Amino acid sequence: MPLRCLWLLFPWVLCAQVPTTKVWQKQYETWTNAISNTRLENVQWSPSGERLAYSWRTPEGRTEFRVVECATGKVTSAFDPAALAEALRKEIKPQAEVRNLGVSRVLPQDDGKLWIEGNGFVCTWSPDGSIQKQDASKAADLKTAPAAGRIRSTGSPRMLSSTRYGSKSPDGLWRVTVEGAEVTATATSGEKRVFAASGGKGSAALPAGFVWSGQPAWSPDGKQFALWATRAVPVRKYLVKDSVKQTEKEIDYDKPGDDKTQQLACVFSLAGGFRYPGLDVLPLTMNTDRLDWTADSQRLRSTYTLRGFTGHGIIEFDVGTKQWRKLLTEEDPKFVFTYGSFYRYDLPDDTTLWVSERSGWTHLYRVDLRTGATLNAVTSGAWVMKSVLHVDEAARQVTFVGLGRNPGEDPYYRQVYRVNFDGTGLVALTSGDGTHDVVFGPGRKYLIDSFSRVDLPPRFLLRRASDGREVAKLGEADDAKLRSAGWEPPRRFVAKDRAGKFDIHGVIVRPFPFDPQKKYPVIEYIYAGPQDSFVPKSFAVWNASFREPSSQDFYVVKMDGRGTWNRGKEFHQECWRNLGDAGLPDRVAWLKAAGRVEPQMDLTRVGIFGGSAGGQNAVHALLRHGDFYKAAAADCGCHDNRVDKLWWNEQWMGYPVGPWYAANACLTEAHKLQGKLFLTVGESDTNVDVKCTYDLRDALLAAGKKDLLEFTVILGGGHGACEREDMRVKRVDFFRRALGGPLPR
Repeated sequence: MPLRCLWLLFPWVLCAQVPTTKVWQKQYETWTNAISNTRLENVQWSPSGERLAYSWRTPEGRTEFRVVECATGKVTSAFDPAALAEALRKEIKPQAEVRNLGVSRVLPQDDGKLWIEGNGFVCTWSPDGSIQKQDASKAADLKTAPAAGRIRSTGSPRMLSSTRYGSKSPDGLWRVTVEGAEVTATATSGEKRVFAASGGKGSAALPAGFVWSGQPAWSPDGKQFALWATRAVPVRKYLVKDSVKQTEKEIDYDKPGDDKTQQLACVFSLAGGFRYPGLDVLPLTMNTDRLDWTADSQRLRSTYTLRGFTGHGIIEFDVGTKQWRKLLTEEDPKFVFTYGSFYRYDLPDDTTLWVSERSGWTHLYRVDLRTGATLNAVTSGAWVMKSVLHVDEAARQVTFVGLGRNPGEDPYYRQVYRVNFDGTGLVALTSGDGTHDVVFGPGRKYLIDSFSRVDLPPRFLLRRASDGREVAKLGEADDAKLRSAGWEPPRRFVAKDRAGKFDIHGVIVRPFPFDPQKKYPVIEYIYAGPQDSFVPKSFAVWNASFREPSSQDFYVVKMDGRGTWNRGKEFHQECWRNLGDAGLPDRVAWLKAAGRVEPQMDLTRVGIFGGSAGGQNAVHALLRHGDFYKAAAADCGCHDNRVDKLWWNEQWMGYPVGPWYAANACLTEAHKLQGKLFLTVGESDTNVDVKCTYDLRDALLAAGKKDLLEFTVILGGGHGACEREDMRVKRVDFFRRALGGPLPR
């Protein structure tokens, strides 16, 4: 259907944009320049992992390289700049001075030497002060570990397979070809075995509409092979327009309820010349994975996800019984969060490490792949096993990130643990009230633990990986100058949810400058997508979504309400068939509680903004809680879950499409709009169909809400186009006009 009124531009009452952005830029530069050491820079390990080098900014503003002897925890300066300059002048660089050393990298070696790279020189520096010129090209040959950064996973999912994929059998004696519905195996001797489509012993007959697809998956002994048969369906197309580039393109874009390609797995016996019964143990699937044979050639496995996301698991064909079965299943009548919590790591003993929420919490289990029986819980308790970092098969241990295990801490803080495969011997490898990132050194004997909070600048520790014991303090960022420049950290705040059951965690950012004798309007920055949690937990000097509005006389708040992830199944499943809820009753309760501890918050003037799912959330705030929220800015929102992409919406809203889809669509409640709405969309959005926004605009105009609506199409803009600087200025200006400025208390 053609889109009417491609754009409506309502009058703007704009303050000058350039001064506003200059204020933001000046404040950003002032604050970011007032603190250093918020990251550990230039980290390098020796090949054995027993020595560590990194750089640190001193209070005087000088960069100092430091070396750590991991066995003792001793931290020293890597070199004396004056001594290095003198040695360079004598041996390598006559013009060397302390001021022009420009050391950029120090690589510790296990013999006690340091490889040093600087301004116009490369050398090795010995403990006795001697120096030797080196060839810069040899630096690539040095064995050093990667620099420190965020948590890195070496425990990625693994599905063991003894399968050979391709037309040829493992012994090279047979080749499989497919022509139409006919499958033929031809030997190098010329012998043929035809699995005809006409039925009979060698039947390759398929249900109507199915065709063979992909490469054969051969058993290791070459006696069987498997093929997927696919029933393909036409894929819906979505036309993406770009008025700036004057282009149009079509992309594939499935929507909830659309027919999906289905796959049927079939196994053929080469020796027997027949096809085994097809896979019939699954109802409609969202997707399936590759076909994997076990080493003994007796079983064929694949993973699957049910349509509507009510389950996923492993299916298996047994050559001996000639039957398919569900080997391992995770099912829930509401949903299983497949994209977020799926994890499978197969072990050589035919067991697997498997993530499940069967207890109501995300945890890791050890499962026997021969029987499908759960052998034991690897992790357990009223907390979340967030992700696997490393699987040590020799030691039979797992290193993982856990959330909410430490009483009294924010349940979203990341801590790192190690546990035995049998669930015993749990060891905390990090500690400290904050959220943690780790990087392991070579051999995994030591780790760097970096932790912070929104109100605590980063701290860096070297820990022993065997037991988490602190080996050395590497440094702590100091925010004294930052605070003296007027910066205040976000205030962490916790209040009960709508029912008084769950703690709702959030942050409060005060206006800057702040006058305690005034009352300020409040803006909530919302994103309630159920795929994660979104309140910041680590230290950051500047976050534009918070700091820009706060510099224009607004409180800015953010919290994670019910329906978001990382707090257990009950908390999460609030979103099921209920995306319009967005945890908004919890947010209103949190804001009212926050107003009691921050009396300068004017809760008669509350606005809300968000993009994508957050755009839908912001509109629902006005439609369902218009007595509390007075204005909203919504960008690129999935305002109608029937119109947005299939996979994201069916995960939460289910399949088939039922009346709850319409009940959660913003346009269904367009007549309820009370407050002012700043509605935007990027014309060329490929993530959320722009029709979501256009249909909402039309519904609002039809409901007589023109005077409450400011609507802008950002020509040529993609998903999230309202986060461009010029649009952020307009958004702040909208709230200034809709909510006003500070008032006397």
